[in-house]
Amino acid sequence: MSRRTDNRHRAATICRAATGLAHRTCVRWAADGLITRHRPVPDAGTPQQQALEARLFAALAGGTVLALTAVMPSRTDPALALHADRAREFLDAVLPRLDGAGVLHGVPGLRLVPDSGSWWLADAVDRARVRLVHPRPGWQPGTSGREGGGPDRLWSGSRRALHPAEEAARNGGAGRGAASPGRDLLFSRTLRRLRLIVDAGAQHGWVNLDTTTSYDLVVDCCCASGALKLMRGLRQSLLAEDPEDDGPGYPGDIDVGGASVAVRHATCGSFPQPAGAWYPQGATC
Repeated sequence: MSRRTDNRHRAATICRAATGLAHRTCVRWAADGLITRHRPVPDAGTPQQQALEARLFAALAGGTVLALTAVMPSRTDPALALHADRAREFLDAVLPRLDGAGVLHGVPGLRLVPDSGSWWLADAVDRARVRLVHPRPGWQPGTSGREGGGPDRLWSGSRRALHPAEEAARNGGAGRGAASPGRDLLFSRTLRRLRLIVDAGAQHGWVNLDTTTSYDLVVDCCCASGALKLMRGLRQSLLAEDPEDDGPGYPGDIDVGGASVAVRHATCGSFPQPAGAWYPQGATC
């Protein structure tokens, strides 16, 4: 096997594990140059697309990320695969909605729109968008449940977002707050490695997303085995350009463009702590 073929195969294997795509698709991407050994998961093609993906990921507080099962991270028009029974949970998390106090949650300016037989989440201001894929043919997202409501209207709800936007977005997305390029890059890249997080929660059914004063993103896993597998996958898929550079923090932290992610785990007792686990009593790993 030539070095070029070997590099393509390695890139395709990493891409498949990170995204949940079929291996043949990843092999084709490698042959077409969309992915390489140095970038096994393609980045968003424009700053606008990156910012939209970051806002979508930021809205997935708690375990809502498990309402997704895979991602097709193309440079343009990426797609998110919805869980067959949890699609409404995902839409409730990301679509703009007002709680009882009149505070806006979800992604400001986001709209759910049909196009060419598919449903898309689109930014009301720029042209960034993400296609939704449901395993059931003919799936319809339904309505907000309010009199006269529809999928492109503000949805009601009270779920707290990871980084809630409290400015009204009924003017088409104004008032989003200052952008954070480092966090946008981190969140967009993490969303494009969605399958790694889903797999981390698959053994016991939960994984939790949060943010702290020290980290832009904290991923809490049930046990050390899932946490170690997740961190290994994030490094192999080159979430950061230099997978060996841990920075000044804990051994399991990853810094991306000035933003940071930490993977933590509980001690569920269902699995023994794997040999070599960092902080096996449940701290950052």
